[in-house]
This record gives sequence, C-alpha cells and structure tokens, in this order.
Amino acid sequence: MGIVKRNLEIYRTRLVSLKNMLGRAEAELLPDDPEKTALLTARLAEDMLPLPNQVWFTCRQAELLLGKLNAAPVKEFESDKASFADLKALVAETISRIEAQTDTKEDFAEGKTILELPGFPTLSISGQDYIDEWLTPNFYFHFVTAYDILRAEGLAIGKADYMSHLRPLLAAAG
Repeated sequence: MGIVKRNLEIYRTRLVSLKNMLGRAEAELLPDDPEKTALLTARLAEDMLPLPNQVWFTCRQAELLLGKLNAAPVKEFESDKASFADLKALVAETISRIEAQTDTKEDFAEGKTILELPGFPTLSISGQDYIDEWLTPNFYFHFVTAYDILRAEGLAIGKADYMSHLRPLLAAAG
C-alpha cells in the first residue's frame, strides 16, 4: 500500500472513531440540550480552540491532502456558526470524500508540494514530508484534543474508543 493510500486510510479510520464519539456524545451528554450548545463552546484551556474547531481541523488535514491530490481548493467550514449536527455531518462528509478518492496519485509523495504558513516563509517540501511532518501530526493533535474535550465534558470514553480502528484486527485474530 502506498504512502498516500495508507494515510488516507489512517485518516478515514480515525474519523470513523471521531464520528462514533460524536454520536455517543449526542446520545449521552446534556440530554436537556438537544443542540449540545454547551459542547460547542467547550475547550481544554482558555487559549485553546473549542470543540467545533478541533473537529474541523481534524477533518481539514484529510481535506488538505485530498485538495492536493485533486488540485482543488479545500472547502471552508464556519466552525464558529456550526451546530452539533453540522460537526457530525462534516466528519461524515470527509469520510465519504476519502472513500471516493480512487486515484491516490502515489507519485505525489515523491514530488514537491508547497506549504504556506501565515507569517512564515513558504516551504517547498516533498509530498511525503508534507504528509509525515505537517498533515499527520496536525491531524492527531486535533483528533486527540477533540477526544479530550469530549472526555472532559463527561463522555465515558477511553483508550478502546480512541483505538477503535484496531477492532477489525482484533476480531480477525480471535
């Protein structure tokens, strides 16, 4: 399996975990608040972004890779106006786009890509470095932060939920 295809699969399976956690949060947290408005402002620390931003930035890493593969702009998401239903839909849509990506353009990993960061010089790095050094660390940072916010808000989740992508392997081994 090529690096691009493998990373898309990693993003997909972890987004499925995030989708499941959001579904549980909807069912289990704040039963008197069907819109889950308290979760929309929940954050780990005052200087950190709230849950909607964490979910968006988790999805955005996969969307950035898809955008590079398809030479297409990344769809923007107004996380400050998002409902809880919007967050769940965003994750589901991102999973669908990953699943629909049939051409993983494996030569992307060998070529050069441009990384533009506001306030920093533009970088020309290999596609593999873009995935390994930028997208994947950011993906996990925001995924873990979303997980931590949900847990801090009282959702009874643990490592088994975070590592749920291993369930099919465990079932096959047993």
